[in-house]
Amino acid sequence: MESRNPLVVVGVCTPERRSYAAELAQGIGGHLIALVEPMPGRGPQHIALSPERPSLPQSTSPLVVDVDSELDLPHLALANAPRSSVICVVDALHFSHDLGDGRPLSEVAVEGDDRGDFGSRARRAVSHVESATLVSLVNWETVPTAELSLLMAITSHLNPTARARLSRGPVEDLRASLDGGCEPLPLLERAGWVHALNDEHDPHMTDPRVTTLRYEQPRPLHPGRLAAALDDIDSGRWGIVLRSAGFCRLATRLGILARWDHVGSAIWIDPQSTGQEDATTAQDLALTGLDLDHEGIRLALDAAAVDDDELIAGPHAWRRFTDPLPTWPAIVEEHP
Repeated sequence: MESRNPLVVVGVCTPERRSYAAELAQGIGGHLIALVEPMPGRGPQHIALSPERPSLPQSTSPLVVDVDSELDLPHLALANAPRSSVICVVDALHFSHDLGDGRPLSEVAVEGDDRGDFGSRARRAVSHVESATLVSLVNWETVPTAELSLLMAITSHLNPTARARLSRGPVEDLRASLDGGCEPLPLLERAGWVHALNDEHDPHMTDPRVTTLRYEQPRPLHPGRLAAALDDIDSGRWGIVLRSAGFCRLATRLGILARWDHVGSAIWIDPQSTGQEDATTAQDLALTGLDLDHEGIRLALDAAAVDDDELIAGPHAWRRFTDPLPTWPAIVEEHP
């Protein structure tokens, strides 16, 4: 079987991911390694490799890499290799829960490590799907058909470029994913939100309840009203927003383009750039969810933007706005 190499296996459900990777390696006669965060107490069967410059075993066999969920895939050289495939193993029984899971990714993360944040496990679950070339749903046999339709559509909205498949076994999944022979996009260009912001969002699998909308607003956001709007949206009043991502500007932090990264009930709004090349970008967000009231969400977010009187008052008045959002690192330079 013609294959890509290496085959990078990811997923936040550790037993399912490990079992899938081991069966895949055995089925294709591949060499299995486990890539983990270097920590004391790991078993001898794990190989600690540097995510940036891994030292791999010399072998002519296909390489199957079982990647620990604590490792950040975009910083993993193996996952970004031109001939690599990223296989995301999703437990269909728990995927809906995983998307709203408030648990941290790591219980021992040090201060400042976002793997210890509320909701960081759900964030990693979504990032795995968004980075994949193949999403393989396991343990799907007892899931009702209507729920499977939702799960497949959500997966396709999160990553329109990936092959989403109800698993028939790792080897068969891999064979099916290679049909067609299309070269995958670079890892950071696969996410559904990226496609939505480029007006190229076209998921292969759909369900009437699953939609993605693009929200644009040229005015900066009042952080106090934004916090209230987020609580309103999180209440489910406008449907269930599973994932939103993109870019925004806060009126109290003028001159800084921020990255908006939301999963479930957790959101990260972090400084992205102070460069002039981003001067024309304001609010540009993609939101994916169930039973979404697009107009209701737009109105809720519009209400968080500075109004006409505030716009006339200008940036010096904006600095006095209530700002309940987390502070940013002091190294970020704010422009007057």
